Amino acid sequence: MKQFDLDLSSGAYPFSIRLANENRWTEDFTEKAILEYKKFMYLAAVSDVMVSPSAIVDIVWHQHLIFSQSYQDFCSLLGKAIQHVPSTHHKTQFEQFKRAAEQTEKLYVDHFGQQPESVWKYDTMLGSLALEPAKLNTGFFTLYGVLVFILLIFPFYYLLKPLYVHLDNPYFILGFIGLALPLYVILNLYNKNKIKQIFNAFSRDSFVYHLKPFELVYLKSGRLSDVISGSVNELIDNGTLEISGQMISVSRDIQVESVEHAQIVAVLQDSGSVSYPQLLKILGSKPVFRNASNSLDTFKYHFMQSKVFGKLFYNSFLVFALLLMLPLIRLITGIMRDKPVTQIVIIFVFLLFFIFSYLRKLSSKLSTVAIPGWYENNIQYKRKAEEDWQWSYFLYGAAVLTPVLIPFVNYGRNGWAADGASGDSGSGGSSCGSSCGSSCGSCGGCGGD
Repeated sequence: MKQFDLDLSSGAYPFSIRLANENRWTEDFTEKAILEYKKFMYLAAVSDVMVSPSAIVDIVWHQHLIFSQSYQDFCSLLGKAIQHVPSTHHKTQFEQFKRAAEQTEKLYVDHFGQQPESVWKYDTMLGSLALEPAKLNTGFFTLYGVLVFILLIFPFYYLLKPLYVHLDNPYFILGFIGLALPLYVILNLYNKNKIKQIFNAFSRDSFVYHLKPFELVYLKSGRLSDVISGSVNELIDNGTLEISGQMISVSRDIQVESVEHAQIVAVLQDSGSVSYPQLLKILGSKPVFRNASNSLDTFKYHFMQSKVFGKLFYNSFLVFALLLMLPLIRLITGIMRDKPVTQIVIIFVFLLFFIFSYLRKLSSKLSTVAIPGWYENNIQYKRKAEEDWQWSYFLYGAAVLTPVLIPFVNYGRNGWAADGASGDSGSGGSSCGSSCGSSCGSCGGCGGD
């Protein structure tokens, strides 16, 4: 039953790729959801009572029903035609499904042990992170913060003017730097520590602790082209692809070991010999590669909308706003007194750009530093790198690429940007619904004949 392959259909959009793409799931979470679906269907086949799936298992079930031949074959393997009973939201049916869910959990424990919470307890992949949404997102907070900052210029001017008129510029600049540097160091250390705490607070059953190496490559760099380059490198190493001049093509000796490999080979067989930038552009639009950016960009957006990140952003904004007020009032005071203000203007503009850059990058600290850092410092993944090239690629980057590919990768980063392969998709919002458009509130598999 567990060995039944739902991806038997040919093509670039098999069951698991479609499931991950339409729901913005990571690769491991997709595999786990499919496995739990198979366990659920087994319980439905062997029990004499009605059983009910979780919301996530139900999404897999909905999609499998669309693959009608595969679904029929699976039911034949189970020895029973499992009927899908959608919810009509009737009160009596609600009680029926509630009992079915309780029965399902008991049967599951008897046959398989405890249910993994990430699939059975939550409605979405992101639910296991338990990130409470912020009441005020960072965009609106920034807008309101700027307005308040402007209004506070007047009281701060009258508060600081008596001090500034007796403070010469060299002493102000030295004093400001002496205040700004330690304040930045303290704030930065605080934010790094809080982000690590946020990550450590995530359930160990959640997807962030079960990412694949190529997904981590994307998290760290934010470039989908780096993920594609990793798969291309594997095919060059095993002799499937060959590079001649500026062109890349398929050799006669084809060795395909993954769906990513199959997609690359299929594209090159259809297109013939193509330049590497063109290959990246084509592959960047394919779901098998796009799934990495879709799922992880959705996660990053979800984190940015959370209450815990909001607090980090609000605190940083307030600290920098107060710091920025000091040179601004100094600048206004100097202009009003007809004093030279060139140095203050330079400090103010530099600080303004620095604050903007810091706040913009703050949202990526979890994905680019904390999560990759945990995997990099975990000894088991260092050991995996000795046997698995993909883990080695994540840990050591372009240093492990075959020399013939490195010039193409470096030129790709500096000389052009392939549409769909840059990784800056910036997708947001919640994950998509089930493959049939929407999932019912609660579904039951008919356990009886």
